Amino acid sequence: MKNTITLVSGGRSMTADTYTPHGASHGLVVIAYGSDGMTNNLSGPWRTMIEGYAVSLVAKGFSVLIPDYLSTSGTPPGPAVFDAIGRSRETWLRGLSDATDQFIALSKADPKRVGLLGFSLGGHLVLRLRRKARVLVEFFAPVLDGLGSPGALAHAQIHHGEADKTPGTGIENASLIKATLNRENTPTELYAYPGASHGFIGADQANKTARELSKARTLSFFGDHLPENRRV
Repeated sequence: MKNTITLVSGGRSMTADTYTPHGASHGLVVIAYGSDGMTNNLSGPWRTMIEGYAVSLVAKGFSVLIPDYLSTSGTPPGPAVFDAIGRSRETWLRGLSDATDQFIALSKADPKRVGLLGFSLGGHLVLRLRRKARVLVEFFAPVLDGLGSPGALAHAQIHHGEADKTPGTGIENASLIKATLNRENTPTELYAYPGASHGFIGADQANKTARELSKARTLSFFGDHLPENRRV
C-alpha cells in the first residue's frame, strides 16, 4: 500500500512516499533518488524506475521509504543540485537520516533491519549514511570527496556501467567504493555491466540487460541479507 507522509528535518517539512506490505514486514528499505529527483525527464525515467523498485520490494515483504530529501534545502531537482552539493549535502544527509528515524518510530520497524538503496547522487548519500544500515545497495554513485565515517555493514552490493561517461560517476568509482568497504570488512559484491551507460538508460541491449539483471540482483540481495522483522 502506497502513502505519502510528512516528516520534519532541520525545521523544514519533507514529504516521503511509503510502501507497506500486507502482513508482517521483513525489514525497511530506504531509497535515495539521484539529482533529477522523482521525475521522468529527458535524462531518464527515474520516477518510473524507482517506483518499480518500491513495488517489487513491497511484493517481497519489505516496507519502503522514499524521502524527498532535496526539499530539506529547498533545492529543485536537476542542474541546480550540482551547484548545491557543497553547501547542502549535510542537510540532505540529515534529511535522509531523520526520515528513517521518524518512519521507524511511526511504523515500529526494527532499526537493526534497515537497508539502503541509492541511485547516483543518492548512492553517494547512502554510502555516507552506511552506519545507519545493516545492508546497502548503490548504483553508479560518485565518490566525490570521500565516503565519510566508517560503517559496519553486514553486506553491500555495487552496480556500475562500464560505459558510464558522466563526469565523476564512471566505473573507476566502483573500485574505489569496493576498496573502502573492504577495508571496513564489509563483504561487497561488485557488478560491472559491459556497454551500460549512466543510469542504465537507453533501448540498446547492453543497458536493457543491465537494468534487468541489476534489479534482479538487488531484489535477491535484500531477500538474502535483510532478515525478517520480528519486533512487535
